[in-house]
Amino acid sequence: MKKTNRWRRFFEKAILAAAIAFFIAVVPLPVWTPNWFLYWQVPATIFVFIVYIGKLLIDTILFHNK
Repeated sequence: MKKTNRWRRFFEKAILAAAIAFFIAVVPLPVWTPNWFLYWQVPATIFVFIVYIGKLLIDTILFHNK
């Protein structure tokens, strides 16, 4: 696979992940949601997003997909 195709796939997946993370961070929650979840919703979303971007970078740079 060409190098440009790998980076294109990386950016497509990263943009999709950013859109999903944004949606999860701003989605209105039901009234019955526990207070502890309200404090951890955005930080947990950002943590998972950063870890996923790191995984995408490692896969893009180090491993060649066929």
